[in-house]
Amino acid sequence: MNCPRFRALFLTFATTALAGCSPPRTAPTATASPQAAAFPLAITDDGGRRVTLPALPRRIVCLSPAHTENLYALGAGDLVVAEDTYSDFPAAARSKAKLNCWPRVPLEQVVGLKPDLVIVLTQEGEELKRMEAAGLRVVQLFPKTYDQTLDRILLLGRITGRETQARGLVAGMRSRAATVKQRVAGAPAVPVVFELDATDASRPFVAGGGAIYHELIQMAGGQNLFADQKKPAVQVSAEQIIARNPEVLLLGDTSSPVLPQSPELVRKRTGWSQIRAVRSGRIYPILSDRVTRPGPRLADGLEEIARRLHPDRFKQK
Repeated sequence: MNCPRFRALFLTFATTALAGCSPPRTAPTATASPQAAAFPLAITDDGGRRVTLPALPRRIVCLSPAHTENLYALGAGDLVVAEDTYSDFPAAARSKAKLNCWPRVPLEQVVGLKPDLVIVLTQEGEELKRMEAAGLRVVQLFPKTYDQTLDRILLLGRITGRETQARGLVAGMRSRAATVKQRVAGAPAVPVVFELDATDASRPFVAGGGAIYHELIQMAGGQNLFADQKKPAVQVSAEQIIARNPEVLLLGDTSSPVLPQSPELVRKRTGWSQIRAVRSGRIYPILSDRVTRPGPRLADGLEEIARRLHPDRFKQK
């Protein structure tokens, strides 16, 4: 695939066809007790690799915008000495040194920072071997579901000595998801197409059935009309979307640096005026970072989607 916008967007999350990464084989585990993360701490990460942390890390290089958000949400931002160029949230993260990791991690720069831990989301096996061969201690955390995201946040809390903060953060995210599910319970599932990239509006990329944004649609009381396509993202024809006739169109590409979309542009597309979502005006921009980054803002994305699909269930009383 050669679409720059699509590649940039999904380097932040689990699009294996683009990032060239291996999916997690087992859930990461740690040998220390949940009450006291004693060091050395041995974990099995999402690449199936056994990694031992000899002491609490003091210099972290984070090569994932999702985990940058997680670290700052845990109050561990002071441990981060550098981040990848996509790490732009929260605002405090923008002042840290940036590393351009496309198409490869700048190994000499990372080594020169003398980190005692490098955290990644998606990296090829060979890339991980290259970093390890350079003497770097690397942990890969690659959650693919909402619950897995909560588990990885708890693990990051243990790794960074912020267990109390992690438990609080996870409890809040779990409670918010439960509230959404409760509110949409019993409501008919709303047929949805989630557009991810329409650089070529005649063949846009949409959410398939293989990633967390599909799960968020389901949790929010929606029916992903391309769930039968098991890839995280799939390129389809405009005719396919018109034929499936979604009741709601979610736009995850309204902030794209390349041909950003809008409800107005969607309405002007040839043939799209016959789609139910277009006729009723149910075309909604969704901030892509809230649904592609496995971190605290997944709860924001879930709530936003649910409100768009079932506004009657979220009216102020």
